[in-house]
Amino acid sequence: MNNKQTVGIGNLIRSEAQRVFKRGRTWAVIAVYLIFVPLECLFLTMMNTSFYDPDHSVPLNSLNTAPFLLRELSILMNFVVIPMLAADSFNGDVSSGALRLALIRPVSRVKMFLAKWAVLGAAVGAMTLFTWAAGTVFGRIFMPAAAETTLMGAGTVGGLGAIGFGLGFYGMAFCIFLALIGVGGIVSRLAPNPVLAYIGMLAVIVGGIYVSDGMAFLLSVSDSIFHFLGHTGGSDAYLGWILCALLAGCVIMGAWSWGRREWMQ
Repeated sequence: MNNKQTVGIGNLIRSEAQRVFKRGRTWAVIAVYLIFVPLECLFLTMMNTSFYDPDHSVPLNSLNTAPFLLRELSILMNFVVIPMLAADSFNGDVSSGALRLALIRPVSRVKMFLAKWAVLGAAVGAMTLFTWAAGTVFGRIFMPAAAETTLMGAGTVGGLGAIGFGLGFYGMAFCIFLALIGVGGIVSRLAPNPVLAYIGMLAVIVGGIYVSDGMAFLLSVSDSIFHFLGHTGGSDAYLGWILCALLAGCVIMGAWSWGRREWMQ
């Protein structure tokens, strides 16, 4: 029997989760992010206003705070949390030799790549969900009370409508975060060590906007989502299609590059 077929994706995900969450750096990154959540909430109460984009401001209230909390935190997620976790997982395990024992067996390299992506996606997804919950609860308790509010693309909504908009906003943001993790897997495959993998990810995030305006969401997550949900036109109108193409490209290129790599050198 081919041993490669006996190693299921579930076992690889459990193994990868153990490696990821045994690292002190993983918990340090998560702790820094969780510390910034209440700090950004405090910042929003002091400002009492935020922005859909640099040209459109909006007063904050008990119903619309959650999306704007992620607006403040998405830079930290894009430039610190995801690049550090991705560089550590996709590149650090390889360059340090942590995967050698696992790869002595004929384990599918493609499954290993997907398992890493899934574990990091779950970790980032949990932080994203926590941010939505924190923003929703914080807004209801500490921000000016409102029976209804006006949201770009949703019009005037009540409490349930605001929750639905917030979930849609965070769902789109999570898809972008998943794409960034996939990009990290490809960049880390090309970089010789985690530090250069991290720098390479930052270069892709910043450089994407110079390649095409349609890649601006890698740099400005919230602005692109607000424009997409608000149907304002421009390159952000195609965000859904571009994001699907990027995710598919990351799966294909990541699986191909990991499958061809010689790991025992």
